Amino acid sequence: MTDRNFSTPIDRSLNRLTLIQQAAQRSGALPAAGQLRYSKLSPFDVSQMSGVSISMVERGKINGHEYLRELEWLQKETSNRCFLDAELWTNEILAYLPNDWCNGSDSGLWNSGVKPFLNDSYSSISSPTSSAAHVPEHATKLKSKYTSKFARTLIKNKEFRRASTFLEKTMKENVEDLFLYYRVLFLAYYQEHLENDCEGIERKTSFAEENSPFSLLLQKMVNEKLREHEDVWFEYLMGLLEVQLGLKVEAEKSFRSVIVRDPRIWPAWEGLSLLISDIEDADNFILNSEIKSLWMSDWFMVLVLQRFQQHSMAIQKAEQLVTRGMTGIPMIITKIAACSNARHDHEQAISNFMDVRKMDPYRLQDLHLLSDSLYIRSDQVQLSNLAMDVYKSHKFRWETCCVVANYHSLRRDSEHAIKFFQRALRLNPGFAALWVLIGHEFMEMKNNAAACVSYRRAIEIDPADHRGWYGLGQMYDIMRMPAYALYYYQESQKCKPHDSRLLVALGEVYTKLNRVEDAEKCFTGAYLFGDVEGNALWNLAKLHEKFENHNQAAQVFEVFLVVYELVTSAEEKVIYSVAFLANHYFKTGNFEKASEFATKCLAYDTICQEGNRLFRAISNIQQRESELAAREKQHEGSRSPVSAAEEQGADDEMSEGEDELSF
Repeated sequence: MTDRNFSTPIDRSLNRLTLIQQAAQRSGALPAAGQLRYSKLSPFDVSQMSGVSISMVERGKINGHEYLRELEWLQKETSNRCFLDAELWTNEILAYLPNDWCNGSDSGLWNSGVKPFLNDSYSSISSPTSSAAHVPEHATKLKSKYTSKFARTLIKNKEFRRASTFLEKTMKENVEDLFLYYRVLFLAYYQEHLENDCEGIERKTSFAEENSPFSLLLQKMVNEKLREHEDVWFEYLMGLLEVQLGLKVEAEKSFRSVIVRDPRIWPAWEGLSLLISDIEDADNFILNSEIKSLWMSDWFMVLVLQRFQQHSMAIQKAEQLVTRGMTGIPMIITKIAACSNARHDHEQAISNFMDVRKMDPYRLQDLHLLSDSLYIRSDQVQLSNLAMDVYKSHKFRWETCCVVANYHSLRRDSEHAIKFFQRALRLNPGFAALWVLIGHEFMEMKNNAAACVSYRRAIEIDPADHRGWYGLGQMYDIMRMPAYALYYYQESQKCKPHDSRLLVALGEVYTKLNRVEDAEKCFTGAYLFGDVEGNALWNLAKLHEKFENHNQAAQVFEVFLVVYELVTSAEEKVIYSVAFLANHYFKTGNFEKASEFATKCLAYDTICQEGNRLFRAISNIQQRESELAAREKQHEGSRSPVSAAEEQGADDEMSEGEDELSF
C-alpha cells in the first residue's frame, strides 16, 4: 500500500490507472498444474512480489552420499532416543530417496557401524564366558539392556510415567538412558498439560508458577550442568522445557546453540523455526554461523517463510531443493501444496495433493488443507470421496475429523461440522487453525459468543496467524461495530500485509467510517498485490460513486471492464459498470464513448432497453444540433450586402449617440 494522495487531478489519476493496468498484465494466467512456478524467476523478482529480501544462495547439486550419511545418523539418534516424530520424518525421506543416490553407496543402516539392538543382545547371550566369575556381571549388563529396551517400548506406547520408573534403574549406566529419563518426564508433564488443556479454560493448569513440573525439571537439569554436557541433546531438551515455560528468548538461544554444535539435529531447526523473530534474522543466522548443512538450512528457511506468510518465496526455496536432486519426496510436494493453498492457488494445491495421494494413499500430513481447497472450490464429490477414504482408514486422527467437518460444512450442516471440529480439538488442542474453523461454524450458527471465544483462543495459540484476527474483525463487522472491526482487521493485515482480501476488508470498514482516502489506498493496494477475489476494483469504483467522484469512478469502472469483462462470475458487476459508463459519458456530453458503451448494453438482456434509450436520446440531441446548425447557416446566407451596410450605418449612428450620453 502506498502513501500517495489519491485525490489528485485527472492526469495523475490516469498515471495511477496505467499502473493498475500493468499490474493486471503481470498478475495474468497461473501456470499449468505440476509446473515449477518460481524456479525460473530471479530471487529479486520473487522478493519484489513478497516485499521481503533474503539471500538466495545458489547451491550446487546435493551430494547423495553425504546426504544419505547425514540422514542415517539422524535416524539412528532419533530411534535410540525415541523421538518418534523425527524418526518418522527421517525414515519417510529415506524411503523416497532418489534411486541414483542409492547406487554405489557404501552407506547403510546395517553396514555403517549401527548395530541392531536385539542382535547386540543376542551376541552377548551366545558369546561363551571364560569363567564362572564373570557370570554375575554379564547377567547384570544383560538385565540392564532388557530393562532399557522395555523402557523404550513403554515410551513408544505412551506410558511415560511407567517408563521413568524403569529408566531410573539404568540411567547411571549410560548417557542415552540418562537423557531418556529426563525426556520421559518431560513427555509425562506435557501429556498432562494437554489433557488439562482439553478440559476447559477454568481447569487449565498454569505452568508459569514456581512449582510447575516443567520449572522443577529444568532447574534440576541446570543444577546438574547438563547444558554443558557433551551430548548436545540435553541442551535441546532444555530448550523444549523453556518453550513450555514461556521463556521463548532463552529457548531460541538454546536451539541456536544446538544447531551450531551439531547442525544434523533437525528437531532443533524445527523448534527454532517457530521462535525466530523475523525472516532476515533467520537468514543472517544461517550465513553468519557458517553452518555446513547440505539442505536442512534451506528446508528451515522454507518453514520460516511459510510461517511469516511469504508463500511465494517458500515455494521457490522448496523448488530449489527439487532442482538440486530431492525429487519425488512427499514432504516437499506437500509443503508446496500447503503454500499454494495459503496463496489461494487452490487448483495447484489440489493437483499437488493428488500427486502425493497417488504415491502414498494413506498419508495424512496436511491433508486437511486439501479438504480446505476442495471446500473453497465447492467440489462436494471429491470432498465426499476424501472424507470417506480417510474415515475408513484413520477414524480417530485429527486430520480425519477436520476433513469430515469440512464436508459437513460444505453441506451447510453446521451442527455436525462443529461436532467433528470439537473431536479434532480434543486430539490436537494446540493447533490454531482448528479454533479458527470452529469459530467460522459458530458464526454461521449466529453463536457470536462461542465464535469470539474460538477466535481469541486461536490468537492465544498463534498471534502470527492472521485468521484469528480476521475472524474477530468479521464478527464485529457483522455486528455493525466498525470501530472494533477496524482494530482486528488492522492486526490481521499486520500479520499478512500483502493479502488482498485483508486490504479489501480494511477498505470496506474505512468506507463505513467515511475515511475515504484510507479506503482508496486499501482498495488500490489490494489490486496491485494481485486481487484474489476480484473485489478491489469494484469496491474502489463504488467508493468514488458513493462520494460523487464520478470521473474517477468512471475511470476505475473502465479498468474493471478491461480485466473482468469476460469473467462469467463477474457478469452482474460488468452489467452495472457498462450501464454506469454509458450514462456517465452521456451526461458529460462525450457521445462517442456513450455510444460505445450503449452498444455494449445491447449485449445484455437486463440493460438492452437502457442502451436503446440512450441511442434515441443521443440521436435526438445530434438531430437538434444539426437542425440548429442548418438554420444558422441558412440565416447567414439570406442576408444581403445592402442590409448589411444599413446595419453598419445604424451601428455607427448608435455609437455617435452613445458618445453624447453622460452619467
